[in-house]
Amino acid sequence: MGRTADVAVWRRFVGMVLVVVVAGCSPVVREPAPAPEYTVTDVAWLQLTDALHTRALPLLELAPERASSRALADLAVRLGKAHEAGRGRLRALLAEAGITGENPHTLHDMPGMPTAQDLKDLAGLRKSAFDRRFAALLRAHLEQLVLVANGERDAGGAAGARRLAEDLAREHTGDLAELDRAVAA
Repeated sequence: MGRTADVAVWRRFVGMVLVVVVAGCSPVVREPAPAPEYTVTDVAWLQLTDALHTRALPLLELAPERASSRALADLAVRLGKAHEAGRGRLRALLAEAGITGENPHTLHDMPGMPTAQDLKDLAGLRKSAFDRRFAALLRAHLEQLVLVANGERDAGGAAGARRLAEDLAREHTGDLAELDRAVAA
């Protein structure tokens, strides 16, 4: 099997994983069929990534008052703004795809999403204990965003969704490098 065949098999696998992950965690929600250029993989990735961004906002809001690291606090503020902007880009594509209404994934606990218990525990921490736990939760979040963005980039259908996935994968990879620098500072 050549490299091209390996890439095609990998793309199909990642696409199927995205669909299974999203379908497996959702109650049955009847949405209209997406616009023809948008595949089920595109819609799954757009909704999942929107939910990941949304669920991270309360995590990011805790850092400015609790972190002992100025670099972590500054990163959290910057990421909060970037996540809001990312949600706008994701929702614009969802609207273009004809998908409206509530995102069913915002209420689910999935990899990369801080849980209510995570946030409660984190809110009780201060200084270096906060920094360590915050960095671990943020790292899990950013790694999941990169993983699913790479899946969409490689297996998605609509060109606009694939371009956004490529942009977000690059941005979040940079965020992970910034997190490493903030933790080391």
